[in-house]
Amino acid sequence: MGSLAIRAVGCSQSHSSSSPGGSDASTSDGGSEASGSDTGSSDTGTSDTGTSDSGAGAAFANPPELQPDDAGVYQLHLAPHEVTIAGNRYCLRNYNGSLPGPTLRIPAGTNRKVHVTLHDDFASNDYRQVGEANFVSDEPMCHDFNATNLHFHGGHVQPNYATVDPSDPCTGSGCANGNQYYGDNVLISLSPGQSAQYRYDLDEDGTHHPGTDWYHPHLHGSTAIPVVNGATGALIVMGDVDAIPSVAATLERVMMINEIPYTDPSAVPLAAGETCSDSTLSVDNIGAINAGMPVLVNGLIAPRIVTAPGQVERWRFIYAGTPDEMGMTLNVGNDADCTTFQVASPLEMTQYALDGITMPQYYKNDTVYVAPGYRVDVFVPMPTSPQTLCLVGTRGVVDSADGGTSMLPTSLLAIINVSASAPAATTTVMPAESDVTAVAPPTSWTTTTADGGTTQVSCSTVTTVSQKVGLLMEPVAPPSSVPFDGGSCVPPAQGYQKMDAATCLCPQPNISCQNFDDRRAWSYRSDRVATVNTSELWQIVAFDGHAFHIHINPFVVCSGNSTKEPDFPHWRDTYFVVADDGPQNVLMDYRTFTGNFVMHCHLLNHEDNGMMNLVEICDAGDQACLSGAACQAGDPQCTFAGQVTAAWPQPPAPDPALCGP
Repeated sequence: MGSLAIRAVGCSQSHSSSSPGGSDASTSDGGSEASGSDTGSSDTGTSDTGTSDSGAGAAFANPPELQPDDAGVYQLHLAPHEVTIAGNRYCLRNYNGSLPGPTLRIPAGTNRKVHVTLHDDFASNDYRQVGEANFVSDEPMCHDFNATNLHFHGGHVQPNYATVDPSDPCTGSGCANGNQYYGDNVLISLSPGQSAQYRYDLDEDGTHHPGTDWYHPHLHGSTAIPVVNGATGALIVMGDVDAIPSVAATLERVMMINEIPYTDPSAVPLAAGETCSDSTLSVDNIGAINAGMPVLVNGLIAPRIVTAPGQVERWRFIYAGTPDEMGMTLNVGNDADCTTFQVASPLEMTQYALDGITMPQYYKNDTVYVAPGYRVDVFVPMPTSPQTLCLVGTRGVVDSADGGTSMLPTSLLAIINVSASAPAATTTVMPAESDVTAVAPPTSWTTTTADGGTTQVSCSTVTTVSQKVGLLMEPVAPPSSVPFDGGSCVPPAQGYQKMDAATCLCPQPNISCQNFDDRRAWSYRSDRVATVNTSELWQIVAFDGHAFHIHINPFVVCSGNSTKEPDFPHWRDTYFVVADDGPQNVLMDYRTFTGNFVMHCHLLNHEDNGMMNLVEICDAGDQACLSGAACQAGDPQCTFAGQVTAAWPQPPAPDPALCGP
């Protein structure tokens, strides 16, 4: 793949405190043609046939909401399902026959235990090469694209297994260790025909933060393909912010944004009379994942929203795209179908939550910036007079060869017709900032120190960096000469395989000069460790641009140099780090839960190629756990990884004993 990092356009911004300025890269006064490349639609999950209108302008609808069965369990089925896009029938992997998957909406409450059973309804294995021409330092790995598991993206819950509850044992097939439920465990693998029972105890560590989260497969090596097939769904946790009367009165829209490479030469539509099955899947080559893939919103091309003048809308954006970043603007249309629109002076949107967590301030901006994995909640007051607005996405590419940025064609995401014939507005009053931010979690807290004392943790009080994270750290190993074509393969007998790169090079891709597959081949227990109920300052740097995501414990982003993100401390679980912006400091808080989980680049083809670390949170004094990432004898590359990580942004000092003269 020619582009390793994607950057959105710059944007202007304002919020309640002072912020650095920026400028919109699209500042001409003329109209702009809506992209003609992102044309198509797909099944919304409301019909058995999986077909719907094939062009732009189909009526907007929120994704269907899944109800629990009589036992209180949400049943999710991952399987091949036929959809129609741009007049062609495709066979894609998705949940419950819906593109995107159905929404799981969890009511507000306390002591909530969310039961989800995942069924892998494929009938056969599908072993495929996982690699990229620019991203392989050994032969391509081999993974089963029909194997799977489930990730609750945004959940602060047990990472491995739900806490044993004698009143609620797991019974039947799909249990862990006999009678346990899985937690947010992405280290298990379901083969075709298998199932797994998950239980997310949302309020085990206090009331779970309410907000917009999502679920998707997360089996290493088999994550990107199902996601770009549309195997994604919203998981909305209701709570205090939803109970604010002015918020409850707004008109809510859930917008799941997917990038699906149905126009790639390797994507094969179903032939006339051909049925959708394991053997006729249309998108089955990880090499199809490239910049500028077609964009669908709730499985449709540019769906049409009809709304009343003055209506205050609440939009829950979930960006399930990969690998692109995108800047979204709301432009005035020159016609009712957004055939062309005015580029200058897009309307302002008020962001009040990021990654499912309410912010301590509003962030008002004419561009909503999203990178893979982001969720952004916004309030949008409609104009008071009838007109058409165009929700437009602009994606950009940072070329890895020269660092230059090129813009991709704009994509029309949605058409908004503000019309007097629409149903009456539910409210024309914007929620007051003071009401919403009053329920935001604090960005400072008290934690226990190593000597048993306590200290206040905040972006201003913690200055010592405990852990450094380098995304695609240099120097990197040269690409392999082994060809990659994305075709079928035979999995290696040993499972993971060791990298053959020289000692003093970083396997590509990597985090802090480590590759997930290589580390597992060496049988490392973990790649980085921390002690439960402590806090640390991490510093994250990228050598081009990558979406850093960590499971289980969200983090506080301290003020950085980005002109696309809020410049005040706020909670996140995914954050795009760009070389031009310099190192980014974040505060980690390892609350309550011990065990294993992962952090990775959310450009999911990067993750599938090994750009991931295994994190373990240990009990205090558990030396076996705390030493689980220590370099093993006979692994000099591990020692070099530590040297290069400690030295960055400069290269490490020469080490003749390790690297030779």
